[in-house]
Amino acid sequence: MMTIVRLIAMVTAVSLLPGCIDPPKAPYVDVHDLAGTIEQSRAKAEQGDAEAQYHLGMQYERMGLDYREAVRWYRMAAMQRHVEAFYRLCVLSDIGRGMLQDYQEALRWCRLAADYGHARAMMTIGVHYEKGRSLTKDLVQAHLWYNLAAAYGERDGAKWRDRLVLDMTRDQIAQAQFLARNWRPKAQVHNQEEQAKPLSSEPEP
Repeated sequence: MMTIVRLIAMVTAVSLLPGCIDPPKAPYVDVHDLAGTIEQSRAKAEQGDAEAQYHLGMQYERMGLDYREAVRWYRMAAMQRHVEAFYRLCVLSDIGRGMLQDYQEALRWCRLAADYGHARAMMTIGVHYEKGRSLTKDLVQAHLWYNLAAAYGERDGAKWRDRLVLDMTRDQIAQAQFLARNWRPKAQVHNQEEQAKPLSSEPEP
């Protein structure tokens, strides 16, 4: 409730500043409608809906209302393996918004997202290896993750991968390519293992 009160106060203060808003050109959004949208999302989120929890976190983050509250809802969604929530926690931990800046924590969240084929998370992992953030600088691993990001649809992945080639030996490039060819999302591997298990009517000991 306090967050909504702060939001109303902020919008009211901005509306009083001369020349800040041009009514004929700027779209008008009623602050009460905005607050109502948050409350609607909260109702579903509190019932345990992971998608609603994620979207509520996005509302808090994108509107700059309360980054800690955004992190709280992302964590709830992440507990239900919401992949985008994994990635948002990676980003916020990486830049220290709503939580302490912690590169190792950011890398942990990004790896979870990457295990489900999240291309932007793969890019972030590549940056960590290229820059040596919280781990030893490793161009082979950076090449691997940029290459994977490109394979999973990230347009900048190939460009960043090719940029690294200029500073790598042939053996390093070959190793990175080998790793990329043999990489599989852990989530996919887990699902395949589950499907391969024989069905049994007997309870496990």
